[in-house]
Amino acid sequence: MLEIYQRRNLILTEANPGPQIDYVVTLQSNLTGTEEVFPARMTLRYVPDRLILKTNNLAEYYAEISNITFENFESAAVLLMDDFNNELVPRWISLRLDKQTADNDQVFHHETALEDRQPKWGNPRLLDRLERY
Repeated sequence: MLEIYQRRNLILTEANPGPQIDYVVTLQSNLTGTEEVFPARMTLRYVPDRLILKTNNLAEYYAEISNITFENFESAAVLLMDDFNNELVPRWISLRLDKQTADNDQVFHHETALEDRQPKWGNPRLLDRLERY
């Protein structure tokens, strides 16, 4: 398992082609790994600042995530959010992790949603148009 900085270095970025405007990027990925947490669908939404993700290079990062043993579903979501937030430093970011299989007989759907934004950034007209979760 890689150290945190090595793992985060697998998330590659490039310059935002439109830093003067606010726009939303939405990515959905299926993650695999330990049965306690995965498989799950990750929905990542962000308003770029200076950087955007290089999406064709995410497979290596996802492979590293699949090797991590998480204590629970929420800790996986927090780690993913921290990694993407740290590497992108977006104006706004939202990450939703949605478990595709039942946890047990009592819980048939498990989802965790996280959100963060830069201080003093706001564009309610843009964010209000987004589908909630």
